[in-house]
Order: sequence, then C-alpha cells, then structure tokens
Amino acid sequence: MEKDLNRFVRWMQLQHYSPGTIQEYSRELENFGRFLGENQLEYTDLDMVDIEDYIFSREVAERTRNRSLSAVKSFYRYLVSRGLVGKDPSKDVKSIRVHRKNPVFLSEEEYVILMDTLQDLPEGFAGLRDKTIIALLLTTGVRVSEVVGMEMGNISRDREGRVTLEIQRKGQEMDFVYLNRRVSGMFDTYLEQRRGLGVQSSRVFLSLRNKPLDRTAVYRLVKKYFSMSGIEKKKMGPHVLRHTFATTLMRKNISLYKIKELLNHKNISTTEKYLHLSEEDLKDAVEKIEF
Repeated sequence: MEKDLNRFVRWMQLQHYSPGTIQEYSRELENFGRFLGENQLEYTDLDMVDIEDYIFSREVAERTRNRSLSAVKSFYRYLVSRGLVGKDPSKDVKSIRVHRKNPVFLSEEEYVILMDTLQDLPEGFAGLRDKTIIALLLTTGVRVSEVVGMEMGNISRDREGRVTLEIQRKGQEMDFVYLNRRVSGMFDTYLEQRRGLGVQSSRVFLSLRNKPLDRTAVYRLVKKYFSMSGIEKKKMGPHVLRHTFATTLMRKNISLYKIKELLNHKNISTTEKYLHLSEEDLKDAVEKIEF
C-alpha cells in the first residue's frame, strides 16, 4: 500500500491540493494502513463492510470519522482511475450524519472589548501585525490559511485608497477580498513597518524571526487576545472571528447570497447556519410583546 499511497500523494500535489489537505489525507490513510495490517487485510481486496469496520473502529468525533472516510474514498477513486484496483469498496459507504451546532461568535459587547484591547497594544511591529490580522479576520471573514498565505505581490488599491487582496481560497482558486477604509489604513501602516524590515519573503505576515507566519501562530495570538479581553468561549480560535463577521452581516440585514460570496462558501446551505438569532436578539423580540 505504501507505494500506491506515495503515488496518491504526488497526484494530490500535481492537482494543487492544499498542503493541509495533503497532510490530513496522508495521516488518515496511514491510520487506515495500520488497521489493515492489524486485521490482516489487503487494501486491494476489500468489501464495503471492511471500510465501515475501519470507520467505526476510529474512536474519534463524528466529523473526524467523516474526514477519515473522505480520505479513503479519494484514495480509492484514484486507484480505480489508474487501474490499480478493480473496484472501489468505499463507493457506497455513507458519511455519518452530524448534528449541526450553532456557530460560536462574539457578542456586540465582546466585539467592542476585543477592539479596545487591541487599541491599547504598543505600536511595535508585533502589536501592529497582531492588530491587523485580527482586524482582517473580523472584517473580511477570511480563513487562517488565507491569512498566512497572503502575498505581497497580490495587493492593489482603488481610487479611494481601499485595499483589495487577491488570495488563494480553499480549493486553490484565486479570489478577491476587500478591506474597508479603516482596515485599509491599518493594513498600510503595517506594510510600512513590514517593508522597513528589508525581508525578501513574499508573504505579507511574518514572525518575529522574519519567517512566514504559520497557522499555529495565528491560533495562539487570537487565543492570547481573547484571554487579555476576558472573553471565554467554548472555542477560542480564529474561526470564532469568521463566525462573528458573518453574524454581524446578518444583523445588518445583508443578503444571504452576498454573505455566501464574502465567505467563499460553495453552497448556500453552508451559509444558512448564520440564520440563527443570538439569545439577546430573542430576549429583545419577546420584550416587544405587550400584555
């Protein structure tokens, strides 16, 4: 299996799968290979029930099980397309239905507290960088991978000086992200300091060692500023800010289809999870009932 797994990884690289997806699929398929070895099964001679046995042997969350299945399905589709196996045993295995949870987002009060905390940061490179990253996450809804992948050569401005960023989205497609005037000004101030470093890297956001910033660093800095602001959530990562961006637009009655485009969702059903109302909204609605 190792030889064909290496071929599959090379194929994913040729197809421009994201590094994160390649890493996840490789890890999941290595788990799959261990399962087959422990049960003395050959990957070229499996049935549907063998795939199901593997998926349910995984003592992980349902979403992770579905990711395991997705990796196995992709692997077998590749093997069949190359004539390396005669059938796809995973073809009819269904994903586990996962109950949708309400997104975790900041309340209006928490939003203000976070912004106040950021305003008090020192004006050095690190503080300005962190402030700019959180502002981008809050006002554009971009993903962490899209932030760390931003390139210096993909920045442009309109006649009013507002910044437009061309970024690589999920699925490797290029797309435009628009910054409002206030964030454009903050971004330009950061770029001034960034250029002053004289670093040759093409990436917009750098670590204190002048290396491209990675996803883990962004997770750490978001969690750090949540803690500094006294914000406690079930989740404390950058995706909370993406959810806050979408929820803020919903509260301002922006069209669901516009929000879909801004978030780069493939299907409107993904965006519909933001049709929820916060607890405060529901309490306000009930207060309007006269008795």
